[in-house]
Amino acid sequence: MTSTKDLEPCHYFPIECDALTAIGWLGKEAIFETGPVSEQFYCKLKELCSNPWQPIVSAGFHYCDLCQFDAPRFSDNVFVPYRGKIYVAPVAVVHYISTHWYRPPQIFVDAVLACPPIRSMDYKKAVLANGGRSLVRVNRDLNAPM
Repeated sequence: MTSTKDLEPCHYFPIECDALTAIGWLGKEAIFETGPVSEQFYCKLKELCSNPWQPIVSAGFHYCDLCQFDAPRFSDNVFVPYRGKIYVAPVAVVHYISTHWYRPPQIFVDAVLACPPIRSMDYKKAVLANGGRSLVRVNRDLNAPM
């Protein structure tokens, strides 16, 4: 997986969306904050990552580069709209926090805690209100019947 510094624009996806902001794109060479996070944040993030909305999917899997042995594999991403941005993190972020003590920026913690349930209309409205119109459009186009 490509490492990207937290809070940098996320250019991983083949779509124009200036609101996408990277969180937790960690690889072996990444330098990142470590430390404890609240259980409330962790549980909410885990819930969001359990069945995330995927406007764009990628083929293949990513294995945790930080694990020495038996690295788990991941393929999905979580999109968290908040204050004019859409924070996008690999679902591996849950593993990074629990196993490698990764501590995401406070703005992402706030975004997760404020995020409506992913399958709700409030979530869709939040994605649109925070710059995600192109994400919704590409998701709609990809899922249109042929």
